[in-house]
Amino acid sequence: MVMITKYDKFILESIKNEILLEGAICASSNFLFRLRKIADNNVNPDIARYAKQIIEFIESEDWIDEDDIKQNYFDVTDKEDTLSFIQQNKIPEDWNEEEDMDLPYRMTRNEMKVGKIIKYLCKFARIDISAKSLEQFVDMYKSTKVDTNLKFELVKGDDIIKYYSEVNYFTEYGTLGSSCMAGMGWKTFKIYSKNKDKVNLLVYIDGDKKIHGRALVWKLDESPCSAKYFMDRVYTNRSSDEIKFKNFANENGWLYKKYMNSSVETAVDFLYNGKDIKGIIKVKLDGDCKEYPFLDTLSFLNKKKTMLSNVPLKKKGYLLHSVYGELERCDDCNGDLVNRWGNCSCISGRESLSS
Repeated sequence: MVMITKYDKFILESIKNEILLEGAICASSNFLFRLRKIADNNVNPDIARYAKQIIEFIESEDWIDEDDIKQNYFDVTDKEDTLSFIQQNKIPEDWNEEEDMDLPYRMTRNEMKVGKIIKYLCKFARIDISAKSLEQFVDMYKSTKVDTNLKFELVKGDDIIKYYSEVNYFTEYGTLGSSCMAGMGWKTFKIYSKNKDKVNLLVYIDGDKKIHGRALVWKLDESPCSAKYFMDRVYTNRSSDEIKFKNFANENGWLYKKYMNSSVETAVDFLYNGKDIKGIIKVKLDGDCKEYPFLDTLSFLNKKKTMLSNVPLKKKGYLLHSVYGELERCDDCNGDLVNRWGNCSCISGRESLSS
């Protein structure tokens, strides 16, 4: 039952990301850090509850009629009693959020007292906060000191399994929170501990060792360009952090996914040094496993279980798209290579096989 619930959440998050993001209230990581600190404070349970409700409202990205949103994209300032924001109608109509997620935070911004913005957010989150509680909230905000530094770390082996556990997530929202692999048993991830020299996990981590995002990084044995490493699909609590992973990949000369999804049809589309790349990638494995995780890009495993690729490998191969750790094979083509781009017309008609 837990598995089904997690998978359903994964599907719903994917749908919501496509159709429900417009008109959502947004906030920077730094502001959410401050709210999280208040939410974890046991001194005043009521104020902590209000902070948690505001966080849940922002991170759930609930749709709101755009006409009702006046101020948006909230961020901290150097002053302890103000927050910055931008008028919703100042956002360029041709803004491409996927290509420039941080634009609203770089534009000319206004400032407002913390109390007014908290009251504004409470209205959207349907929180009935009294004047006294609002004053207490502001006092707690101004007294909260938070280390908002986040950094990237590359981990390998058993540490990869550690950071797939949702207990180490900053929150359970976004594509990270809805990942269908969160909370799976260690046997499902044994491929990572067996291949320490082949795969790492890039985590975006805070001072409390909570991760805000993750992406697998594979050492390639076959590449369509000069890149030796490939950054797989990025999972984050906040979509705005995805661009940070892409920047990190660019800085390190890595190939990375053009489309952050698990579709086999787009598994051959990449970006490298700012240019579109289309091609085949492969990773040789050090030993097989009884169970395998859901893999977004390198989802094809050969019959001998010695090679991963983004396209089918010869005959009798497997597809690693099961949320239960199983291997899968096409009913119709029985794992045969239909074409070199992985466009197998029978992907939807698979039979599950135990390893």
